Amino acid sequence: MKFGRGGFLPRVPGRPSRHVDAAPLPERLVVELRRDGLTYVPAVRDSERVAFGAPLAWAEANGGRVALPAPAAGTVTIDSSDTGSAGSVVLNVTSHDIHPLGTPCTPERTTAEAMRQALAEAGIWPLIWSSRTGAMPALDGSETPNRILVNFVAAEPFRARGKVIWGEYGQNVTAGLRYLPRLLTEYGIINLTLTELDHPVAQRIRQETAGHAWIHIESVPVRYPVEHPRVLCQALRQSDPRFQREDVLWILDVQAVQAIGGCMTDGIPLHERVIAVGGPGASNPRHVRARIGTGIDRLLERGELTETKRVLRGGLFRGRPVDAAAAVGYDDDAVFVLPRPEGREFLGFAKPGFDRTSFLPCFASQLTTAAADRRLTTSLRGERRPCIACGLCEDACPMGLLPQVLHRYLYRDAIDEAERTGLPLCIGCGLCSYVCPSKLELRKQFSEAQVRLREEREQAAAAEAAHKRQEEAFLREKEHSEDWRK
Repeated sequence: MKFGRGGFLPRVPGRPSRHVDAAPLPERLVVELRRDGLTYVPAVRDSERVAFGAPLAWAEANGGRVALPAPAAGTVTIDSSDTGSAGSVVLNVTSHDIHPLGTPCTPERTTAEAMRQALAEAGIWPLIWSSRTGAMPALDGSETPNRILVNFVAAEPFRARGKVIWGEYGQNVTAGLRYLPRLLTEYGIINLTLTELDHPVAQRIRQETAGHAWIHIESVPVRYPVEHPRVLCQALRQSDPRFQREDVLWILDVQAVQAIGGCMTDGIPLHERVIAVGGPGASNPRHVRARIGTGIDRLLERGELTETKRVLRGGLFRGRPVDAAAAVGYDDDAVFVLPRPEGREFLGFAKPGFDRTSFLPCFASQLTTAAADRRLTTSLRGERRPCIACGLCEDACPMGLLPQVLHRYLYRDAIDEAERTGLPLCIGCGLCSYVCPSKLELRKQFSEAQVRLREEREQAAAAEAAHKRQEEAFLREKEHSEDWRK
């Protein structure tokens, strides 16, 4: 598929190995009651015993409801947070056994309605992204995709790689691919995105899916943020003229397909995730299979969750700092570890830069293209200063925006002008912040402005609805008064 302008792939040390370790099974699992923008309501009571896969909480969403299944059997403690968050369900584990919850069925005998219901109860449905909603698809069957795109590529340093998931769960991934057509329209297509069409994994996928004419394998460049759903959607429309703007596209990654295969074939709900633990601060970069609710500190080596290092939930660009209380969620796939510098680098500006990389070809590392940025830390590598209008953010932006212009509008609080210039199109990839020589927090600025726009639209819609209700009440009162006079 064609990948548009922008994007970047920095060379970063600490790439996780292909081997998948198993994290120790804890005695206590913590399940957050907020996921992907939804707040869940507990379906259990305090001190209640629950079985593996039983719903811990439910949330109403898009014409149905989705569950948070118990990742193990145990006794529940409801933690109602007083900090403004949604709280959590603490599961004191009594058994780590995994067993099927339903009767397995074949793809040929599965209906789309039954499949949607099963995936919602198993906690898998939110892993699917819809081009119509910009989030999970509707559960009531009101939308049916013309295409489903399964992405194997993770360019952000470092997220769980699709090839690693295939190597660990190839049978479940293949099973998931065979069930996906049940969700498609008639003559719908499934696109698989890989980096190399002649790679052994691609050849193995061709063998496993031989005879399924609806599965098409595409190649995409390894350039962040190629894995972002809106970037993939845009790339598919540009490369395939048969895919029209009004067509519905669903996108999911390999872990989601693997979970679908396990759920539909064996009746196993979403209960664990494969997490890529990497980065220059990781002493043992690897992939880890962990039960949902496991403390993130259990994925790290001793001494990594300290003041000398910063641990991000997610990759380098989109990761968020975590603390010792954080636990693996239903959507997690990466933990990135960055060292904190002990002091300023003496005369760093005068060094040729064989051990660092940049968006600009201004370091000697351009002569050794295989070199990684071994000095990557939490340091800004410079001082904050006003925008110098260099245009690097524009060159890196995958959506073709003008981040420097948006920044100036927002700096002057001209949010309407920023909206007309394309602010809602920002996908929050963070490349503009990464390449900015002035160290401007552009991603944060744009994200906060998008939240403000969304809140203003919601307030305007609520005010309009209230005004409409007042008008309707006035008209009813007027009609009643005229009838009384008659």
